[in-house]
Amino acid sequence: MFKNILFPVDFSERCRATAPYVAAVAQKNSAALTLATFVETPVMWYGAAEAPCMPDFNTPRLIEEAEHRLAFFADEFFRNLNPALSAEAGDPASSIVEFARTSQTDLIVMPTRGCGTFRAALLGSVTAKVLHDAECPVLTVAHPQHPAIEISPEWRRILCAIDTTPDAERLIRRAASLAGLYGASVRLVHAIPAPVETRPEKYLDRDFEAFLEDSARKTIARMQEEADTKFPVCIKGGKVASVVAGAAE
Repeated sequence: MFKNILFPVDFSERCRATAPYVAAVAQKNSAALTLATFVETPVMWYGAAEAPCMPDFNTPRLIEEAEHRLAFFADEFFRNLNPALSAEAGDPASSIVEFARTSQTDLIVMPTRGCGTFRAALLGSVTAKVLHDAECPVLTVAHPQHPAIEISPEWRRILCAIDTTPDAERLIRRAASLAGLYGASVRLVHAIPAPVETRPEKYLDRDFEAFLEDSARKTIARMQEEADTKFPVCIKGGKVASVVAGAAE
């Protein structure tokens, strides 16, 4: 499925915790692997209104140092995979997206930041931008507060969260392909709006909720017929994040 994998490296603990996942996916897919790091040069700052100052940053030297760190990183985690290495200057988020586009990457693997309890900051600005702008799939790894991640290179149970738009059929096909590669089972999950979010109070009854569920189930059945799949389906009312997380648990 994936033949050209990009792993952006920032040398953080979460990046190091993600490395074994990257190695497992690359080995399973017999994929080419590229490790890339991007040196972000600070913007101009001002000592006074009339005196703009630019610190003396030796960008070529910073890139050279990044190349050495990347080589050590590759030797530690990917010695048997012979990955390509790239160190460049630029904004990390936009550089990752552009690098993936020009190098025909078909999978980007990145950790999330997991910053405390602030849910909006969990992904971090770089990962969030890459997820939004990248043209290829992006695999993110769980964000434990202390990244002692147990490596599981063989995926056995896949949860595919879908809506009822035409794009969902393509996602079902992707899940089927991934399941075939790993010999895994697939379960589809779909969240319908909670009753209180869909209509005035006078219409609060089980009939309408049953209608929403029945409509969704028929739509998903048609998509599965087109995708030639017969995965079990979980449909529940509530907020999407809660329904998907509950189904995964």
